[in-house]
Amino acid sequence: MLKTVLIVALCLIGIFIHPFDPGVIDFIYRFIVFVAIVYLVYDAFRRSEEDRDLSPTLPNVSVRPLVNDPVKISDHWQLASFVDNDERTLHYLVDQFDILASLLFPDNGWICYRDGSELSVLHYRFFSDHVVGEVAHKYPISGLIQILDEKDTVVLENNLDKSESLIPFYRGGEYHAASFIGLPVKLHDKDKLFFIFDSAKSEQFNKEDIVLFSKLLDGISNWISNRTKAVSLYSELNRANKFLNFATHLNSSKSIGTAIDRLCELLSKEFEASRLTVSLRKRNEEKAIIKKVIGQKDEFDESFEFNFDEGLTGWVISKNKPYLIEDMEKGEYFIPRYTKTEKTNFGLRSFLGVPLASGDYTFGALTLEHRMANKYTDSDKQKIRAIMDIFSSTFLRTSTAPPTS
Repeated sequence: MLKTVLIVALCLIGIFIHPFDPGVIDFIYRFIVFVAIVYLVYDAFRRSEEDRDLSPTLPNVSVRPLVNDPVKISDHWQLASFVDNDERTLHYLVDQFDILASLLFPDNGWICYRDGSELSVLHYRFFSDHVVGEVAHKYPISGLIQILDEKDTVVLENNLDKSESLIPFYRGGEYHAASFIGLPVKLHDKDKLFFIFDSAKSEQFNKEDIVLFSKLLDGISNWISNRTKAVSLYSELNRANKFLNFATHLNSSKSIGTAIDRLCELLSKEFEASRLTVSLRKRNEEKAIIKKVIGQKDEFDESFEFNFDEGLTGWVISKNKPYLIEDMEKGEYFIPRYTKTEKTNFGLRSFLGVPLASGDYTFGALTLEHRMANKYTDSDKQKIRAIMDIFSSTFLRTSTAPPTS
């Protein structure tokens, strides 16, 4: 639109405005105006031809849903990161800790979770004046804690030998526990949560209360399970809402260039990459052109053309399939990205390529590359496919629309 206004303005200036008397200066002035008009017309025509070369031939769009119905919640979550990011869960666990302590009357109490081969402290409290010593963030899983971890049931000991510490919290200190009770919360195979209490008095805890404690632990386990499902659902809805806003913003694009810029803006916020590249297929040809590069620059820059049968990106376009490589340096054979004449990947190790397509026809590809190995996962691949499906409808519309500048 701006170039059209400039062309009209220069035409009006050339026709009606004559600041110089006829002669050499007037001729130069008219020649400059003429050259400017010719350049603007040529540039607009060139861009129109370029967009037309990249225009698809299929009018229909096939878009997969962003969120499956019903929502599938994964059980593969980590307790530590979940509690760190969900304050309500931590408060709930502390409340249950206080309830258990009010029933047991211990000297000390701990909330811990298993972190690999170690025990991480989530919360603790000293209920007596006994000198316990310095508290660490992590402890080895040993002694009574190891028994508790292996049995997955309540462990109660009321007559501990004070000369031998079986609780890792107090090794080397002045405090010696005579009674111990460990209450495990069964979450899933990956994570375990423990409520641990002890006392310097013998026979402090009642074995008849184990049935009550087991019911309380089942309730805690169910609460955490339901909470993780609710948080996961909320996170999925936020993601769907983010994509909806992206689709609305993308739909206002008037040209391919604007649509690509907005696509790259979203992806650069959602995914970390050393290099982000958008390549578009040339119309009726088995080759593509790099349209946009963000990040690391190398010999394969914007406007570089490549054949489909010579590298990873061409494979993604020709096969209409995503391709994930965790480490391009792993293995004895070199993997080219664009051409068979490549000799290096310029330090890039992780590769994720996703096609831009409608049905069986591919318009181009998006590639994310990173200098770190194992940077991308199958989950990232699915997320980007959903984004590219949204982008495909805008690409179809803008690539067939008349140029606006």
